[in-house]
Amino acid sequence: MTRTKKSITFFSLCLILLGYINTHYHWQLFGIQPASFMALSVFVASLCLWLFVSIDWSSLLCIVSLSLVPTISLNQILEKSFGNSTFIFLLFTFISTYAINQTVFLKRVIAKILMSRFARSHPTRFIFAFLTSVLVLSSIISPTVMFMFVFPIYEEICLQFGLEKQDKAASYLLIAVFSTIAIGCAMTPINHVFAITAMGLFTSATHISITNSQYMSMAIPTGLLLYGILLLSVHHLCKQSFSTKTIHTLDTLKHLPNQTKRETWIVILFFMMISLWILPEFFGVSKYISIVLPPMLATIAMCMIHIEGKPLLNLSDALTKGVHWQSLFLVGATLVLGSVLSDAKVGVIDLLNTYMTPFVLSLSPMFMILFFIAWAGIQTNFTSNLVTVSVVTTLAITIWQSAQLPINMGVLACFIGFMSSLAFATAPAMPYVAISIGSGWTTSKDTFLFGTWLLFWSIVLAVLIGYPLGAWILS
Repeated sequence: MTRTKKSITFFSLCLILLGYINTHYHWQLFGIQPASFMALSVFVASLCLWLFVSIDWSSLLCIVSLSLVPTISLNQILEKSFGNSTFIFLLFTFISTYAINQTVFLKRVIAKILMSRFARSHPTRFIFAFLTSVLVLSSIISPTVMFMFVFPIYEEICLQFGLEKQDKAASYLLIAVFSTIAIGCAMTPINHVFAITAMGLFTSATHISITNSQYMSMAIPTGLLLYGILLLSVHHLCKQSFSTKTIHTLDTLKHLPNQTKRETWIVILFFMMISLWILPEFFGVSKYISIVLPPMLATIAMCMIHIEGKPLLNLSDALTKGVHWQSLFLVGATLVLGSVLSDAKVGVIDLLNTYMTPFVLSLSPMFMILFFIAWAGIQTNFTSNLVTVSVVTTLAITIWQSAQLPINMGVLACFIGFMSSLAFATAPAMPYVAISIGSGWTTSKDTFLFGTWLLFWSIVLAVLIGYPLGAWILS
């Protein structure tokens, strides 16, 4: 651990200790009630640790520290974190998705698209088919997993087109690839933690559920418009580089093994799981099917069904290799943190009502929406996505509850999750951005300029198209 991290860790621990001492002796430091001071101490300490030190053990520290808030027991804290349906949902979604990642299904889908007559007819169509296939698969696959799968295909495309690492066309194409993954991630809550966290925080605070289809009905149109802007930008920047290229068969997609019975069963169960998330809402029976049920049933079925003496899913391997425990711990911590901060008994709402709410209330409803959406979009490109969605959503909900802001908070929460997924402007934004810059195929400058261009349009589309559409859907 570096000296800076040690200093931040020491400061955070001292802040939590100060909150506990203030609570124990009823000091009321700064004129703040002990419960409010304790909750805010944990919030600030956790935020510092998440941003600059770590997100795993610091999330556990956050959960334990919140039990020091008066009137809240550790059992209640655990119930609202690890016992929260959002936490369980993500756990089993990671497990069931691990099974499909062990097959060549994703590669098979991209091979059929890129080797189609349409894609091979012209280089521009080929790039369109490639990016569109990435968009579709990213809407149901974890973004980092998707990037690691598609990056070798990108490199082979560059070699086929005669592009080298210093070429601008290669740089912009790679930025387009990981930006497309981010857009696909933003468009659906399926296997994507950011949207699920935002909706979970809203549901925990209001006991009002937002369904997957409701989220997608506002996020998909907004995402497709942003994707259209991305395609037009890539075409404008790269049309001369791609117009004279010849398309050959990609070696990465050659000689794929025949589809096995095991792969067929896994794919069937995976898409049945997705269907159980979406279809019940169209038949008006979604209230009878918990969001947790489909991935749990898929996990059980994959463990029960054996092909050639082996289960479709090895649960032990999935738990160790397929579950993103760091992300889950952070989700659990933010869910309970948001619940505590929005609890009227703790008193943080009254503080926000006194200090921050007047500023927000001075804005028109449109600028309130712009304020939170722009905040989420900018922060997610410089810090952790999960920290962004957790902090911005929690504060937005708390201020909304304290002042009864004239906005649709459910829609705003969805688009905070949407914006938190769009991390593509800087290396700290997402691991795949750092990997892309480190590979030498693109540069920090190109990434920042192209990413900022897309970030601008994402904010505009979310405010002017997405939010009004969502408000109409949830009205």
